[in-house]
Amino acid sequence: MLSHVIKPYVVDPPAGATARTTPAAEAQWFAPAWTMLPLAPRRCLVRNPLNGASAELSSGEYAALSACDGCCTLDEHVVRAAEQLRAPPEHRPAIRELIERCARKGLLLALPDLAARFGRAGTPKIAPIAGVAIPTADRPQFLARLLGGASRLQRRTRVAYRWYVFDDSRSAESRHANREAIAGYPDLEVIYHDLSSLDSLERRLTAALPDLRDEIRELLSAAGPDERSCGRAMNHVLLQFAGKRFLSIDDDVLAEPRQPPLERPGVEVGFAPKAAFWYGSLEAAFAACPEASIDPFAEHARWLGLPMAEAWRLAERESGGLRADGLPGIAGTHFDAEARVVFTWNHVLGDPGWSRFSGERLAVSAETRAWLALDPEAARTAFDSQIQWRGDASLRMSPQTSLSTTTLSGFDDTVLLPPAARTGRDTDTTMGELARCIHPAAWTMSLPFALPHVRESPRQWLCPTESLPIDVKRSLIGYARLRSDSIRARDPAARLATLGAALVDLAAAGDSTLCNLLEEQAADRAGRLAFQVNAQLDDAATPAAWKEVLRQWLASPVLSLDSASLKQQTIPPDELRTLSRELGRALIAWPRLWAHCREHCR
Repeated sequence: MLSHVIKPYVVDPPAGATARTTPAAEAQWFAPAWTMLPLAPRRCLVRNPLNGASAELSSGEYAALSACDGCCTLDEHVVRAAEQLRAPPEHRPAIRELIERCARKGLLLALPDLAARFGRAGTPKIAPIAGVAIPTADRPQFLARLLGGASRLQRRTRVAYRWYVFDDSRSAESRHANREAIAGYPDLEVIYHDLSSLDSLERRLTAALPDLRDEIRELLSAAGPDERSCGRAMNHVLLQFAGKRFLSIDDDVLAEPRQPPLERPGVEVGFAPKAAFWYGSLEAAFAACPEASIDPFAEHARWLGLPMAEAWRLAERESGGLRADGLPGIAGTHFDAEARVVFTWNHVLGDPGWSRFSGERLAVSAETRAWLALDPEAARTAFDSQIQWRGDASLRMSPQTSLSTTTLSGFDDTVLLPPAARTGRDTDTTMGELARCIHPAAWTMSLPFALPHVRESPRQWLCPTESLPIDVKRSLIGYARLRSDSIRARDPAARLATLGAALVDLAAAGDSTLCNLLEEQAADRAGRLAFQVNAQLDDAATPAAWKEVLRQWLASPVLSLDSASLKQQTIPPDELRTLSRELGRALIAWPRLWAHCREHCR
């Protein structure tokens, strides 16, 4: 009950904080991640870390206030708090009075005041996109197909871009075929980089920075016969474009932008699961997603690298306006004067880019559940169809640095971006997570169009009865994220070097420490996935056919928390130790390599 605790002693906010006498009913108010200090058994001091406003509250008042989360109207905050507390109707006026008073005193922030933390919007001087990178390896037929689409797009838009092919092919035949494919499109300006060349970036950097010879080799050296070295090619790209904005496109993409099957006007701010729709054939997918008469590269260039003050101003002017109801309280630290759009990416139509498994297969959005309710048969083909559309229904600004290079992505390399782990899959995911660690105020822009991602053969996806070892790179990045929360430096180079040192230290840990870390991360993954599955099973809005599919996964080893299953999903500690040492040393060396290339790679 709140009737006896509705009038707390409230401390006035410090100078510069905004105090509002009459909170507007239609305005959106942001509930940050407050800090709370206990004062007495039933009293505490609650502080807004974004503006310093504080209030002394009773335990009942704090329970009501902490039920508020994210950005919504005061009416919506009141409803959520009452529902979470299971308060009877007669207590709602007291809850409203408390929340309105906290809003007046600055514990909640009006959305314009939150956005004002970005600083004043101006007219930023941003250099043009330096080029479009195409990392490729032994797939000349895909490169030829992509260049053909680029040529057609250039004729349609009458806009020419500079293309950079980074050829990581193992065979001389593939390299020859790639050069022939480039020669077949003389209307395109294409610069070819043979990563097997003796006059390589690796050789030049080693000559300039001999004390980093081992780290340069780890990041850039030629791949072994059976090595999947996607990260190695991306590191060449990042160093080639150090200090510039650039785009990167996968070689098995069609440069033919498509509209989404579901579209909402305006700009959404926050986190949300991607909507997903799957189709029986590429023809059916194309019918559902018509061609879009846009220049996809210009759409990326429009947002990439913008300071968030300017990006926010442009988003508010979009048709349909800006909606921030998906913005969680933990995102408050991203509203900072240094915040900028570090990555851009668009949606995928076709192969979603997963190798064996992704948690996105199990955590579908509300839009997908509504679609499944109309077509129960579609639920039964969810884990068979590899022709999917995945993305957001509108333009989305996200206060996180998620990154996908499945189709076309934008990189603001005018600020220090982290390197990629040279081998294995998911190099884009690990890069995005590392960027989040070194740029705590970074943002990502998700653009509401898709490019087709078309493979020659289907992938082998995980079945519910199979187990899946923790990816060693994700394990290290998860560890780095935990350590990054304690780093107080704002300089990205210092933050990256500190993370590298933490990974080198981890490599010196004993087997028991590493095994415990791996099992904890396997348990964390299984627990999160099991929660997502059970939340959908408990939701009355989830279609019955989709629940039937999800129940098959409840007994999966991937969702199991028993000790035997967790051990089955871990890797040998020596494997973690080796990569931790190598990646840690590479992170420490990377700022020097990047700075050198920014000055000398023109």
